[in-house]
Amino acid sequence: MKTTYLLLLSTTLTFTFGTEPFADAAEGEVSTPSLSLGEVTRAVLANNPAIKEALQKWNAANARVPQAAAWDDPKISGESRVRRYVSVPPNAFMDQIVSVEQVVPITGKNLARARIATAEALSVYEQVRRQQLDTITAARASFFRLANAYEQLDINHKNVGSLKQIADISRAKYEAGTQSAAGVLVAETDTSKLLEARRDLERQLSDEQSRLNQLMNRDAFAPLGEPATATIRPPDLSSTQLRPLLLTHRPEI
Repeated sequence: MKTTYLLLLSTTLTFTFGTEPFADAAEGEVSTPSLSLGEVTRAVLANNPAIKEALQKWNAANARVPQAAAWDDPKISGESRVRRYVSVPPNAFMDQIVSVEQVVPITGKNLARARIATAEALSVYEQVRRQQLDTITAARASFFRLANAYEQLDINHKNVGSLKQIADISRAKYEAGTQSAAGVLVAETDTSKLLEARRDLERQLSDEQSRLNQLMNRDAFAPLGEPATATIRPPDLSSTQLRPLLLTHRPEI
């Protein structure tokens, strides 16, 4: 009985995620559309608050570059003197002075400020890239964990159905006197363990749904569709391909 139970579990492990609904779903339940990895990535890039904040910082840093390269603001001053009792001609009754002053950066300090502002803007831009890469990585990992939770729940349901059938067969054999009650007890015990494991899988599924909604800036309890079919392909870990990827996707370098 134990051997049959282990075989049922070992043959159901797979890395391909399907979209078949559970057999025990409630009748009349409205099915939600499937969730694709591309949709999750686009939603995270467009709506994630941390990415938006980083983009705003980069826009502000980029706007400071022309300001740093500009000349100092010109200074305009004026002076006026009015006298009531003076012995002067009428055309000289009021003395007025207007002056305009402009500092010319002959030493090129404005260009130095511009280079500093450009370097700071570039640093902020790389921080934006780092925030995008980290957020997308977290979203994709959560997507695959969510898909795995759905698949594990489907496997759990099939195993529970198989063990129930085994328990029914063992009970019939026990009633016929061809088998002891131990077989029935083992099958029912294994079924109860699988039902307890289902609660953990459902909790994991709920956690991943909330995490994905949070990364996409949605309500934590907003419904999410079941992940669409996705296949995990083993990456090519050769040094000739890893080096350019490292230099491209590591902003701190």
